[in-house]
Amino acid sequence: MRQVRLLAVAPRPFDDELLSCWHWRAASLYSTSPQCVENWISGTPGGQNQDFFSSDFHPDQSAIRLWARACRIGEGDLDRLSLQSAGRPKSSFVRNPMDRGVCPVCLDEDSEEGRDHYCRRSWASVEAVVCPQHGTGLENNCGRCFRSGLFQFRQTPAGVVRLFCRYCEAVVSARGFPRGDQAEIAQAASVITGAIAEGGRELDLIAMASRFFWAPTSDGAPYITSLGLPLPYGRRPSASTDIPPLTNLSPAWRAVTIAAIADLLFGMGSETKRLPSSARTAFRRFELEPTVPDAHAPLPAQLTSHLKLRPEPEYRKLASDMIHSQAWKSLPQKSGRERNRAIGRLMLRALNDG
Repeated sequence: MRQVRLLAVAPRPFDDELLSCWHWRAASLYSTSPQCVENWISGTPGGQNQDFFSSDFHPDQSAIRLWARACRIGEGDLDRLSLQSAGRPKSSFVRNPMDRGVCPVCLDEDSEEGRDHYCRRSWASVEAVVCPQHGTGLENNCGRCFRSGLFQFRQTPAGVVRLFCRYCEAVVSARGFPRGDQAEIAQAASVITGAIAEGGRELDLIAMASRFFWAPTSDGAPYITSLGLPLPYGRRPSASTDIPPLTNLSPAWRAVTIAAIADLLFGMGSETKRLPSSARTAFRRFELEPTVPDAHAPLPAQLTSHLKLRPEPEYRKLASDMIHSQAWKSLPQKSGRERNRAIGRLMLRALNDG
């Protein structure tokens, strides 16, 4: 029997840690990648390049056994770190690690307690857009240079592991950058969490609603972008109905989608994020569409962008009602992007009957 190689130092897994995170924490102690560590402990350098993030969903038991022996950890302690043991469908997790967020306040608490930064398993859930403990939005953008992408684990001179921005090399932290209150979206996310845990009809409706909002309109844009909702800055994701949209969106775009789903299905809309009544009518029609759309069939009528002209007096009345509304009086006083976007939302709401 071949002797197992042992790692001189290996971190103990945290109770709520993600398996791929633990792999990278262990590898960072040796300034290398998990694949290189596995090649060394298996004695097969240059072996097959494994996607270590796929181990979050379906870990290779022989690899689990290899890592456990090399790090002197029980196999069960590593098995439970995978998402496979979470008791939820795979479609309820974000696929791409770059689209998962982290809570910078949780990471600051890790630092204050003198432990490594680590990624919680719950952050991989599709509805994980706000930290339930701190009410802080999960982030995949650097708070210093604002670039998005996967943060990197590195060992510091003090001997602890920290998450760093790949571009500006700043440690991920909530310090020095104000964050807004996320209580509203946190409440919507908790409703989605409950529906996923319960399964059944509500879970099916959530999946259908996400496809509805991200179905392409006649101009190719996702339907959700035409509803007058406050949208994140930056590049807009492509419209798609091929995969569950929530599994393939950044935290900011998932937050918008979750808020829209909560309004559509559970009536949890707010004054500034309310869906037009036409969206509910469109969704009822969308529910009647075939589950697998024909690629050559025309787009559903409710998702096309037909220009419906109205009589001139009706436009004048809409404009008059809008400028006499309370929402108009509460617009930002100074001109600029924020005011223009608020006016645009009012216009869309008026044109969509409300």
